[in-house]
Amino acid sequence: MNLRTLARHGFGAALTLAALGLGAGSAHAATAVSTPTPVAPLSDCSHGLFSQPLLDFKDKNLYTLAPGGDFEGPTSWELSRGASIQGDGSRGGVLDLPSGAQATSPPLCITSDYPRSRLFVRNLAGGQDVSFYVSYLRNGMWTAPKNTGQFHGDKSAWTLSGGMNIQPSSAAGWQQARFTFVGGGTKSRFQVDDFWVDPKMRG
Repeated sequence: MNLRTLARHGFGAALTLAALGLGAGSAHAATAVSTPTPVAPLSDCSHGLFSQPLLDFKDKNLYTLAPGGDFEGPTSWELSRGASIQGDGSRGGVLDLPSGAQATSPPLCITSDYPRSRLFVRNLAGGQDVSFYVSYLRNGMWTAPKNTGQFHGDKSAWTLSGGMNIQPSSAAGWQQARFTFVGGGTKSRFQVDDFWVDPKMRG
C-alpha cells in the first residue's frame, strides 16, 4: 500500500483542488503529440496494489499507482522533447514538462472498470494545460494516442487534478494501455507527480 503521497508533498493550505480534468470535448485544443515508440506488451496481467491515497481530498476511491507513476529514480517512462525527471526536495522525483515536452508511460493492464485517473500537478511558468492522451493495444498493435482531456495546476502550488478519462473498451477482460502527457503552450513549464489510476472501487 503506497500512502506516502501526502507526506511527500507536504500538503497544506498551499495545495488546492483547482486543477481541471477536462473531457475530450473541451474547448481547449489538444497539444500536438508524437507517436510513442512501440513497446512489447506485457506478457501477463494482474491487478496492482490498491490504496486510498486521496482520502484527505474527500475521494474515497481505491487507486493503483501507474507504472513508474511516482517518478522516483531511473524511470521506465519514454521521455522526449525536453521532458525529464528532476529532484524536488522532500518530494523526491517529479516529471518536468516544459512546453512541447512529452512523456509516455509503460504499459498498464486495465479492464473496463478503470474509467479515470488523477495526479498532482503544478505550473511553474505559463498558464496553459498539459494534454492527456491514451494509447491502447489492439490486435497486437498500439493505437495512435487519443486525447481525452487536459489538466493544469494552480501556479506553483501542487494541485490535485480532476478525474482524467481513460476511456477503456467496454469489452470484458484485460486491456493494455499507455498514457502520454504533453506540455502545452510555448513558454510554460509543468511538473507532475503521483499518477494514480482508479479501478472504480470504493473502500
